Amino acid sequence: MKAIIYYLLAGTLVFFSASEATAQPEISSEKIQAFQSYLRDFRKENKVLSFSVAVVKDGEIIMLESIGFQDHDAEELTTGDTSYLAASITKTFTGATLLAMEADGHIDLDADFTALSDWGARCHWLTTSGTVFGGGTLDNGYEVPKVKCDQAITLRHVLQHQVQGEPGASFFYNPIVFGRLSNWVEENTDKSWRYWMKKYVIEPAKLENVAAGWRDPDGGEVLTHIAPPFRHAPEQSDGLAPSVLPNTELNASSGIIASARALAHYSIALDEERILPASLREKMWTPAKDKEGNAMPYAYGWYVQNWQGHKLVWHGGWWPDAYAGLLLKAPDDGVTLVALGNTDGLRHEVNSLTSAQIEKNPLALRFLEIFVEQP
Repeated sequence: MKAIIYYLLAGTLVFFSASEATAQPEISSEKIQAFQSYLRDFRKENKVLSFSVAVVKDGEIIMLESIGFQDHDAEELTTGDTSYLAASITKTFTGATLLAMEADGHIDLDADFTALSDWGARCHWLTTSGTVFGGGTLDNGYEVPKVKCDQAITLRHVLQHQVQGEPGASFFYNPIVFGRLSNWVEENTDKSWRYWMKKYVIEPAKLENVAAGWRDPDGGEVLTHIAPPFRHAPEQSDGLAPSVLPNTELNASSGIIASARALAHYSIALDEERILPASLREKMWTPAKDKEGNAMPYAYGWYVQNWQGHKLVWHGGWWPDAYAGLLLKAPDDGVTLVALGNTDGLRHEVNSLTSAQIEKNPLALRFLEIFVEQP
């Protein structure tokens, strides 16, 4: 299972806390303060050296917390510009990019993904390497259907994680296959994946403090402000040790580097229809149905679920021993949570390979309890 973890591209000591908060009438200062207090406790418990959290309400950032330090020597404070590898949160950018490309006639999401030039070799490796993403058994006994290399799989199947067994029949989160969507696009258009993501997401949203991979020529200050990663190390006095910087190449699965403030502005741009019109945005957040007619837990680059009658759309980001993050929206309630850290302490065991249950993440649950009105 350890090998699996490293493909799930997707914290907490407290020495300093800097807040930028402006409460709107419908969100009381008491609620914001309660969440700020929780964040400080959460950070200590989960050992996140540099911790950045933003809350959005109705198009405004009402709380921006920059907590801690980026280094062991307590010299580089976490600020509103501190950036992190967002890991699998990148998949939400991919969903918007591909839907917009299809709407403009550049691609057809029902095209054959397996026409990718190296699919045969890749699929053979996937199904023989022992990784569960090729098929196998989870620790909880769930039997993962094998990817069938001789079957046609569409871009839509890959984008919605429906590639195991009979394509389109069921959901199983497969970041390895998903990541190759960018390769397919580059083989079938005359532009790079970075070009398309910038054209359809980053540029129309006018995002700053976002880099599309570490090779992004426009990355600038985003790359100089990145919080270096740390791993949990019980043998150290503070429980942390420097970690190796992960692969920050851009692909469909991972590579976005951003600050919490930048991802909050990304969320606002989605809400204001600057990235997708309302009809396409709704499609992006509408999952397909399985063979029994039940809604799957994933749509186009986003997990989708209900919590106590409220629609939630979200995605986590996780690179073990390095980074973790969360982008969680309750669109009908007009609220969004962005959380990023330079350890993987933000990540909690949630069975996101087969289901959407973000309320099992204690940070997400506390946010929902405070900011999402319960029936």
